[in-house]
Amino acid sequence: MTMSVDYHIPVLIERVAQGLRIEQIRHVWDGTLGDGGYSLFFLKNSATIRVVGIDLDRDAIKRAEMRLKRYADRFQAVEGNFSDIDAVAVQLGISEADAIVVDLGISRLQVSDPDKGFMFSKPGPLMMRMGGARSIDAKTIVNEWDESDLARLIREYGEERHARRIARAIVWARSNDPLTTTDQLAQVIRRTIPSDRAVKSLARVFQAIRIAVNDELENLRSFLPKALELLAPGGRLAVVSYHSLEDRICKEFFTSQIRPCTCPPELPICICGRQPTIRWVERLARPSAEEVLNNPNARSAKLRIIEKI
Repeated sequence: MTMSVDYHIPVLIERVAQGLRIEQIRHVWDGTLGDGGYSLFFLKNSATIRVVGIDLDRDAIKRAEMRLKRYADRFQAVEGNFSDIDAVAVQLGISEADAIVVDLGISRLQVSDPDKGFMFSKPGPLMMRMGGARSIDAKTIVNEWDESDLARLIREYGEERHARRIARAIVWARSNDPLTTTDQLAQVIRRTIPSDRAVKSLARVFQAIRIAVNDELENLRSFLPKALELLAPGGRLAVVSYHSLEDRICKEFFTSQIRPCTCPPELPICICGRQPTIRWVERLARPSAEEVLNNPNARSAKLRIIEKI
C-alpha cells in the first residue's frame, strides 16, 4: 500500500493485520491513532470492519479524521489516553473488542513540529506534551528537579551511561537563567558529551524527559490489563514497541498471564490452580531489512501479539 509522505508510516502493518486476522475481525481498536495509518489499512482492506481510534493529541485526531473521512460510517476517533480504554469503551457503549493494536512510537509529525518541543535539532519551547491535561512539562523537569532525580531519570528512562555528568551540567547551566528552549538544553548536552557521541546522548535525554512528561510507562502498565479485559475470548492484542523499557513491561505482563502459577518451584505439581489467560500468536517480530530501508524509523521496532484464551 502506498502511503503519502506527509503522514507517519505505520510499522510492520502487514504482520499486524495478519496477526490480528483482518479477514475475520469486525471491531478493532487503534489505541494510539496518530495519523491513522493502522486504521486506514484496516478500513481499506476490509469492507465490514469498524475502528475506534484513541489519541491524546487533538491535532492528530483532526488529521486522522480528515484522512479517514471516506470511512466516517465505520471509524470513530476519541481524544483520550489509551490507558483509559476501559472508560472509553463504557462511554461508547462497547462491551468487547475483537482486536486491539497500539504503536508505542511517537508520530513523526509530532517530533518534527518544533512548537511541541520534542526536537533537539531545532529550537522550540521545552514542552514535550503529547496532549491531555498533564500539568508537568519538560521545562519543569529540567529547571526544578534536583540533580540526583535528573540523573536517575536520564539513566533509567534514557538508558544513558553519562546521566550523572549530564544532570550536573544541566543544574549548573540553569543556575544563572532557566533553560526554556530545546536548543538551550541541546547545547548543554553537546558541551558535556564528546561530539562523536552527542547525537545518541541527545536522543536518550530527550526520550527520558518525554517519557516522564507523558507518564508513558505507567500508562502502558495501566493499559495492558484493561486491554486484556476488553478483548473478547479469542480476541488479539498487538503491541509495537521501540525501546527496551516498553518491551520489558509488555513481555513481563504477557509472561505473567501465560505462566500465572504462583506455586513455589520446589513443588512437583501446581496447587494454586491459576490457568493461563492468553497465548502467544507472535512472540517477537521485527521489520525486514527492506522495511527498514524504506522506513528508517522502523529499525528498532518490536511486535508482540497475544490471543485471549
